[in-house]
Amino acid sequence: MDDGDLVPDAFATEGLWRPSRFFDDPTNYESSLFGPLELDVPSIKFEHPYAPKEHLEREIRLLNLDSFEFGQLPALPTPDESVTSAESVTLDVEEDVWQIALEQGPVNQDVEFFTWESFENRSYVQHRTPYITESGPQAFDAALVKDDATIPSGKVLKSNVFLDSMFNLGLGRSSILFNFDSRRKSFAPAVSDGRPSGLTPASARSLIDQFTLTGNTYLYLRSFAERTFSLAASFPAKVALATCVASILSTLEDHLGTQRSRIGSLLQLQELYAKPQQIITHVARMVDAVKHAKTNEQLSSILHQRVLEVEEGDAHLRLLSSEILVRTASPSLELLSEWVGVRKEEPSLPTGQRYSFIALEDKSDDQESPEYSYNPAAMPRFITPEDAEAVFETGNSLRFLKSHHPGHPLVSLEKFHLEAPQLEWKFDWADIETISTKAKAYEESLRRAILDFSNEKTDQRDYSKDSTPDHHPCEGAELKEDIEAYFERTTKILDGPPDSNLLKLPDDLRALVEHILLEQHPNEVSRPLSVPPLSMTSTLSFRPLLSAQAKLVNATTIRLFFRSHQLRLHISLQRQYHLFGDGVFSSRLATALFDPERETAERRKGTMRSGVRMGLQVGARSSWPPASSELRLALSGVLSETFHSSALYLSTLNKAFSAEAQRRSGEELPGQLNFAVRHLTEPEQEKIMDPDSLYALDFLRLQYVPPSPLNLVITRGSLEKYDYIFKFLLRLLRMVFVVAHLPREYTNVDSRKFKLEAHHFITALSTHIFQTGIAEPWDALETSINSIETRLAQEDAAGEIGTRVTEGLAALKSAHDKCLDGIMFALLLRRRQKKIMSLLEEIFEHILLFAKMQKTSSDVEIGGDAKTRVDGRRRKDVTELYIKLKGKIKVFISVCRGLTGKRGYGKGRGTSEENTMERLLVLLEMNNYYTT
Repeated sequence: MDDGDLVPDAFATEGLWRPSRFFDDPTNYESSLFGPLELDVPSIKFEHPYAPKEHLEREIRLLNLDSFEFGQLPALPTPDESVTSAESVTLDVEEDVWQIALEQGPVNQDVEFFTWESFENRSYVQHRTPYITESGPQAFDAALVKDDATIPSGKVLKSNVFLDSMFNLGLGRSSILFNFDSRRKSFAPAVSDGRPSGLTPASARSLIDQFTLTGNTYLYLRSFAERTFSLAASFPAKVALATCVASILSTLEDHLGTQRSRIGSLLQLQELYAKPQQIITHVARMVDAVKHAKTNEQLSSILHQRVLEVEEGDAHLRLLSSEILVRTASPSLELLSEWVGVRKEEPSLPTGQRYSFIALEDKSDDQESPEYSYNPAAMPRFITPEDAEAVFETGNSLRFLKSHHPGHPLVSLEKFHLEAPQLEWKFDWADIETISTKAKAYEESLRRAILDFSNEKTDQRDYSKDSTPDHHPCEGAELKEDIEAYFERTTKILDGPPDSNLLKLPDDLRALVEHILLEQHPNEVSRPLSVPPLSMTSTLSFRPLLSAQAKLVNATTIRLFFRSHQLRLHISLQRQYHLFGDGVFSSRLATALFDPERETAERRKGTMRSGVRMGLQVGARSSWPPASSELRLALSGVLSETFHSSALYLSTLNKAFSAEAQRRSGEELPGQLNFAVRHLTEPEQEKIMDPDSLYALDFLRLQYVPPSPLNLVITRGSLEKYDYIFKFLLRLLRMVFVVAHLPREYTNVDSRKFKLEAHHFITALSTHIFQTGIAEPWDALETSINSIETRLAQEDAAGEIGTRVTEGLAALKSAHDKCLDGIMFALLLRRRQKKIMSLLEEIFEHILLFAKMQKTSSDVEIGGDAKTRVDGRRRKDVTELYIKLKGKIKVFISVCRGLTGKRGYGKGRGTSEENTMERLLVLLEMNNYYTT
């Protein structure tokens, strides 16, 4: 094998420069795309004055480097021959080579080249432009005049006059050519068909319309600002908006005035007005959007929505809108700051009139402190619902501190040298971080002040009494001195010369508008990635301070409610009496109301009432309703005796509040607890006239007035729920007493069945109501209260506040209301359960009617055939009544069984509306008696 046939090493590096043996020489093939270039170099000639004159080969030949030699160089002068000196040196004027070339002219004087066409073709003749617009404005005007028959040419106006008039028109000013028509509320041209030289009437009219719109908008904004300032009914947010508009217009006017001297054409004028037109158009739309706003909150909410709409638009307009929003929202933020206590409150108007989102409830005669309700519709929309609820609850708790603990650091920051930061609205992450840092520092300083205050004054209730204005007469003198000093300083300022520095106050809005006007590339400005979305800026800016204030206010108020105002005692009092949690009370009440063996409290002729252990004998008397004196005799001592012998009272003996009550045990109970008469409507008054009816005792209620400030937790709505539950439980107590005192022996079977089934039904129902319907929701409330008290004790042991307990009065009130709602749901007292309650009331009425029939049969004594006929009729009535009772119970059980599987009825275990119908069904019908 030859060496040429060997396969070479594919990875060898030597010989890489050699071409492949499979590579053919490209010169052996002709190109199929282009033919060979044939040039006859000796025959090429150029017809040009500067072209070579000799043969081309001779002109472009290169020198023979081998035979080329330089000639003899001229001799240089010697230094001795030099005549140069410092005195003889003259500076020649620098020669202008371009002037020399112009004087000499081209090499060929007969040829001139001004265009490329002439350079390429000497016989080219230049033609004039066919476009009349390039021939000057005079030619254009002449053409318009010539074509006047087809298109009106209009009247040509002086350029300088037209330019000045257009400048004034853009600023909303009248001029020689444009006057303001008050009837049309727009600018009208003095020369209807006037136009500048070089423009058609249509173009001139379009330009004039553009500047007319700008002038009208400028005049509209100026009129809005002046009208707002002059009206006494203008509210603060609207005044703030008018101030922003006036500042923007003033800045635009100053900027345009400084640029007027450099404007020499309409195009420059259009360029100058481009940004101002965009700004005032956007501002006019904002002003037009809020023209129907009536309050600070409405106006700021509308502007907030407008700002969100331009978030992804022009960056300059976004910045300008944000600055306007901050200024117009300032009055609302100031009110929020005053309500939550980070700003000193101005007592110019009552609280209920100053805060639109706060409604003052009607104060009753027996109520010491007012109750406030929250109106979410009046809260600014840039405040989230969660923050709005926190704002209301914080301010509501703060009013309690101002009324009962005026010396506390939370309501007198200046006395403890504390300064709270103000609510600020920022749009940059760095500024938001600064706000958060300020809020944390304020929270720590306020927490230290509260702990120091608590250590010095352990009994806040005693301190509040000592710190009231009645015990400090010197506070009035100090206040008087402060007012006099303030008036003296104010008088000196007014009498002195005006301060020139006041005229140079920095205006962020003015600086922003100037920056926008001077920006060269507005379209390149975009929202930085470090800027949060506008929809979140309000929350990020306000929440740090609001949460810090709410945390400490909640921790302080809830501590005072448990330690100084005995909240636990008063809540347990409602369980003991309104909800029949005390067995001794319910037993004594049932005896006083229903026991027929007790001495009657009814006034009878010739009978002296003893006044001891008397009763109303409901169901055993014919005259009804009882007089007020009868109520007092029958129910006297029931509440006071049961309270002072109860475990609730004995558990509070070691406390100052209960020690005083022990000393005066015969005086009023906590919350002025007592029996009273309920206000009834005429239909309800007619129902109570029958002593044997179910509604005979609906007039009786428990009167309880929560001492201030406990009305913030045990509210008027809570007391109404307690009263509604008490009315139902009083009916149930009557039914339990009635079925327990029915005769044990009967002559007929239906009477025995009626008694057994009625007793079983009432017993099962009462067991379910007291053990499930009331006990379970109340146990959940007790668990919540115990958890708070445990964490309060842990904070006290650690010397902390607001670290473990952050719930406020709102949480307590919510837990209390949730408990009552759960009880009402389990007792079938909610509005949507009205039909079920009506069915239950019919069962109660059948049982009362049966008891009345048994009482009537024992009272009537007849003999012979008459007795036989009466007994037969009575048995027939009992049989019919038993059939009705059994049918009603069967329907009631069927309804309850249907509700057990109904979707949406109740919200599950552990909530305020747990569906407990299955437990009731087990108690009522364990063996399917009514089903079969």
